[in-house]
Amino acid sequence: MNIRNFKAVIFDFDGTLYDNTGIAKAMLLGNPFRFFFMKAERETRRVLKGRDFETPGKFKMEFYNRASVHAFCNPEDFGYWYENRYLRRMAKTLTRKKFRARPQIYEVFKKLSDDGKKIALYSDYNDIQKRALACGISQDALDLCKNFYSSESFGCLKPAPRAFFQIAADLGARPKDCLVVGDRDDTDGFGARLTGMQFVQIKTKRPKDVLHFNHPVLSWEEFAAETLG
Repeated sequence: MNIRNFKAVIFDFDGTLYDNTGIAKAMLLGNPFRFFFMKAERETRRVLKGRDFETPGKFKMEFYNRASVHAFCNPEDFGYWYENRYLRRMAKTLTRKKFRARPQIYEVFKKLSDDGKKIALYSDYNDIQKRALACGISQDALDLCKNFYSSESFGCLKPAPRAFFQIAADLGARPKDCLVVGDRDDTDGFGARLTGMQFVQIKTKRPKDVLHFNHPVLSWEEFAAETLG
């Protein structure tokens, strides 16, 4: 991989810019009475992985309807909990020391920006900037990003290709000139392959599956050193 060959870099957030190993357990311990809600949220995302619902509204309807069955509540109550409690709990959990941001994120973003490369963050969840600040990513680093995206704002879950194509278009780059940096090959990597982008997989404390062995698998420190070198 030669990062100089790319015009745009799309970073996943959770698991990539901080190691999210154990975050589900940490969130549950902070609110054990919502076990079934949290379990339903995770299980429903797994079931809907890769589905494209065309609009955020259609995605929310399907997501809340399915999850509410497993959470033993109605869709409206699940939606209220998710939008007003769950994401806030996630941001609060990210302030803990074990979920601190990776080192040298600002330096990596600055180098990419100085080299004329556009940067985007693409997360599974909303409130990206709020959560990024919570885990210790500086505002200066976020200011170097052109755009922030979530699967929810597109109405489709990774690895659905529409979102990857749209991000590339927004960044003014052809898909083949984009590099995706993420921790999961089944979502970030698969989405990159579906759209003709290149992929770098970032290692986490809990190793993620590697589905295809034609991409680099690096620690964040190795990726940063290659970018800054």
